[in-house]
Order: sequence, then C-alpha cells, then structure tokens
Amino acid sequence: MAKTPKFTPTPDSKRGYTLKDIRLPNIEIECIRCERVDSLERKAVVAKFGTSVSFSKLRRRLAMGCDRLCHPDGDLCEMRFRCLQSLDADD
Repeated sequence: MAKTPKFTPTPDSKRGYTLKDIRLPNIEIECIRCERVDSLERKAVVAKFGTSVSFSKLRRRLAMGCDRLCHPDGDLCEMRFRCLQSLDADD
C-alpha cells in the first residue's frame, strides 16, 4: 500500500481563501484516503454558508462525520479543494 504524504490543513486563524475569492461555478473536493470525489454547485454552497466562509472552515463542515477529522492523533482527514491547488502552486 502506497504511503500518503503528510497533509497539514490550514488553521482557521490563518484566513486563507474564502468563497468570495473563488468564483468558479462548481467547487470540486476530493479525499485521497476516503476516495471521495465530489463537485458542489458554488451557488448552493454560498446560500448555505455565505461568501465570507473560509475554505478551512468549509472543509471541516463538509468533512463532518469523518473519523479521521477527529482522530486521537489530530486531524488526519485529507479532504482538499481542487480549485485551491492551482492557486497555491502559483504562489
């Protein structure tokens, strides 16, 4: 079994990107460990959470119920937003 790289989520204290910053019609999420891949309509996400929600807070809300999110060793959930990967690569 291939070892997955260490994933460090952005803390809420570091604001990061918000829904206001990302204007794509769909927000794609994926989790390598759970093999979850999903596409969310941005309008629906904004209607539920607002435009000022950070992606780190949104990540926690969408991963609610994941055993790895509240693991005794810390946050081991590897859910991420594909739309942010290209932005982070540009920095």
